[in-house]
Amino acid sequence: MTVDVIVCETCRQPGTGPGVDPEAGWTGAMFAALLEGVLASAGADDVRVGTMRCLMSCRRPCAVHIRSPGRMGYVLGDLAPERSAVEALVGYLLAYRGTDSGVVAYRDWPDGVKGRFVARVPAPDMQPLGK
Repeated sequence: MTVDVIVCETCRQPGTGPGVDPEAGWTGAMFAALLEGVLASAGADDVRVGTMRCLMSCRRPCAVHIRSPGRMGYVLGDLAPERSAVEALVGYLLAYRGTDSGVVAYRDWPDGVKGRFVARVPAPDMQPLGK
């Protein structure tokens, strides 16, 4: 079953330091391109990367939404636009891909995704709680 990762393409990590143009920083589109490359290296052909103009997680960029039919979905933010952060996300995606429900045991989370979760989103076909 495929896994979709939607990356906020307008997220931005501004450049920092004196004399640095804040527009010169990383963007979500750059994060998505790096993510595609790491996924290809991992042979994760069933994990698809897409972008969206805004995931409305502006206080926690770079943001991504992970989803798959019938599985719990997740929004993660504060992902550094660095290879190590992308590799941690890929590690989580591979663990997520191996579940039926989308719930990955905390002990299996790579360190780079811990503390990055913004929201958990039930799949549309999941039974509402309390019913």
